[in-house]
Amino acid sequence: MSRFVGILIAGTHQRGLRICLWLVAFVVLLFGATWIVAEQVSLNMRVETQRSLAGFERLRANVLSTFEEMDRRLVQPACSPAFLEELRRIAFLPDGINELLYAPGGSVQCSVNSGRLATPQPLGEPDIPAQNPFDMAFWFDMDLGFLGLDGMQGILAQRGSLAMIVPPQSLPATGPRWMEQELIFRFSDDDWLHRQGEAGLYDEATRHSGPPLMSVLRGVFYEVACDTGGIHCVANRSYLTQLFGPGWATVAVILLVASVLAAWIAQHLQPIIERYWSFEARFLRRFDKGSVVCAYQPLFDLKRNLVTGCEVLARWRDIDGTIVPPDRFLPIIEKHGLTERFTAIVVAYAYADLTAHLPNGVRLQVNFNIFPQDLDAARLVPVFAPFLAEGTPFDVVVEIVETAEISPETAQVEIERLRAAGIKVYIDDFGAGYSSMHNLAALSIDGVKLDRSFAMAPDHSVMATMLTHAIDLVQASGRSLVVEGVETDERLEALKATNLVDFAQGYGISRPLMINPFIAYLAEHGPRPRSRPRLVA
Repeated sequence: MSRFVGILIAGTHQRGLRICLWLVAFVVLLFGATWIVAEQVSLNMRVETQRSLAGFERLRANVLSTFEEMDRRLVQPACSPAFLEELRRIAFLPDGINELLYAPGGSVQCSVNSGRLATPQPLGEPDIPAQNPFDMAFWFDMDLGFLGLDGMQGILAQRGSLAMIVPPQSLPATGPRWMEQELIFRFSDDDWLHRQGEAGLYDEATRHSGPPLMSVLRGVFYEVACDTGGIHCVANRSYLTQLFGPGWATVAVILLVASVLAAWIAQHLQPIIERYWSFEARFLRRFDKGSVVCAYQPLFDLKRNLVTGCEVLARWRDIDGTIVPPDRFLPIIEKHGLTERFTAIVVAYAYADLTAHLPNGVRLQVNFNIFPQDLDAARLVPVFAPFLAEGTPFDVVVEIVETAEISPETAQVEIERLRAAGIKVYIDDFGAGYSSMHNLAALSIDGVKLDRSFAMAPDHSVMATMLTHAIDLVQASGRSLVVEGVETDERLEALKATNLVDFAQGYGISRPLMINPFIAYLAEHGPRPRSRPRLVA
């Protein structure tokens, strides 16, 4: 999963993303086309099945209506001339049924065409007993020789004492070429009789019926339906090869159209996905306590030759688990007005870290960066309240990041309020921000942190020379001085030799550390814990 997310958020996989989007779109379109084809084929098969059953529905209606006419009109003595005459009248009804019989107890005594039989003809046990919704019994493929129809067979239906020869009904001769059918006469769920069409198809269809889409995967479609009486049933089968026949060019056209549409969708979908997975969008979605982590860069006291503090540096954990440095997300925080919320998250994280791991008896100066627009004591003091509680072993310093020009008059009021609450104030990146020299003189700050470009400058360069002048300038103002960006032991020793610099930090002293390595580093390079136990608020 992390690898897949990495592909989405990396800026070097646009081509791979486009190919993946095309492939997904192509599969979805192909799936959609297949589903449409499957539904259309199933619909066509249902229509054909109902068309095939329509004739049997009419036949059943005619049989029932003829029985009703016989029950209503045959009131004369059975097999009498008047009875037979009325029977002949009923046989002339336009329903196609013209051989009517009188068969009490399953024994034929007379019929329309044969009159009274010399010897009653027993029918024997029916193939379908009368225990059905129509109270009719059926005999299939009965030899009709006893009616003078030598060599002929037919279906005989009986209700009560009356019976008839049901005229044969066949499947439509004009069915589609791509579909095979079977007609069965159904006795029960497990017992039926093949009547016409492809023998065995009904059994196959009842065992393999399922959703149309599964039929596509199998390459064969089935459809089964019965008339409302549940007696005549028709099963249909169609193979994909029968559907397309020689027209595989149609398939090629479908694939081509799906490919072109998939490319169009991928082209328009890629920018949307890239915007959604852009760094700014990811950061804003995951900007919470769980994604912000803190590192601690040791602050080296040059006068005491000990680590006596740290600067809290925020990091952000991306969705793939990578740790992102602040230069990537701080502009986003400022752009969206999240600076105050960000400071509160960092302060809470650092307080939880340090109070849980700092040894008893150790006092620590903790420096935090704040944005100039957040220089408001009324809002900042409550944020730092846990660090300021009585008995805590922390000295809090806020460093004003000069990313924008600040009003000295307004800033002075807020700085005095912060100092009154117990928070020291430093100017950060002195020498690189707005009006730094003016602010140094006008604001009652506690200290100054020189921009790292001074300490990182090569020896004998202009910036290296200016480092000495910057130290003298800050020293003349009476402020504490922190030099950051100290990369080498030589530069550290040179700063010590001036006897003017209070604190130094940089990779030459230590990289920013997570809480456990920082506590270990502090134990080795920091002051020894006092014997008095530390109070935790």
